[in-house]
Parts: sequence; C-alpha cells; structure tokens
Amino acid sequence: MVLASKSDISDRHKVYKYKTEKRGKNRKRIDLEISYPRINDESVYEKYKDREPILKSVNISESGICFKSRMLLRSGDFVSFLLNIERKPSFWCLSVVRWTGCNDNSYVIGCEFVSLTLQQIKTIRNFVDED
Repeated sequence: MVLASKSDISDRHKVYKYKTEKRGKNRKRIDLEISYPRINDESVYEKYKDREPILKSVNISESGICFKSRMLLRSGDFVSFLLNIERKPSFWCLSVVRWTGCNDNSYVIGCEFVSLTLQQIKTIRNFVDED
C-alpha cells in the first residue's frame, strides 16, 4: 500500500488515507495493547499463557480497527476486546475480521466494528478528527 499523503507517517497521531482506500472514513494511528481480547468467544490469554501482548492496535476509524497480531486470524472471525481511547471510559467492542496479511514477524488484521453505540462511534470519531 502506498500512502497518498506526503506527511510523516511516523507521527502516530496523523490522519491519513491510502491511495487504494476503500472506505470513506479517515483513520488515525493508535498504539494500544488490546485488553481482554476474545476470538470467536474464546479467551486469547487462556491459549497463549505468556505476558507478551497478543494484539496491538495500529490504526482506527469509526468503522473499524487494524491490529498487529502474533496469532493468525481468518476472515470472518469475531474479535471482542476492551477499547480505551485517551482519557475516555473504556468500552467493549465487537468486530469481524475482514482481511489479513503478514508483516515482519506478525500478522496484520483489518476488522470492521459490528456493534457500537452512537456514543462509542462519537468517541472514536472525535479521536480520529482531533489534531
């Protein structure tokens, strides 16, 4: 993927779009360890007993989130997790895997949010739209 923006993508708070962008929503880099992830209603940390994070967020938009994952997920898998954006109260998210890829020693997973309240969508939208 090639970035359409000439801005420095190392700045994790920049909003950017890819040239091959399919979605109409902007996304923003977000670097979070995902809390209490469950894949297809099974706890990830019960399977992987080490202390390393299994899922870390890469970027987010109001319609979905991208993760780096140490485990392979398949298109159609459901991922639920606790999301905490800045100093806002955390909330549970349910998402479905739409695409997967490989990057270095991990997988890159693109998920679409399935059931967010209007308040949760607004929280994400405000985070993405702020400078």
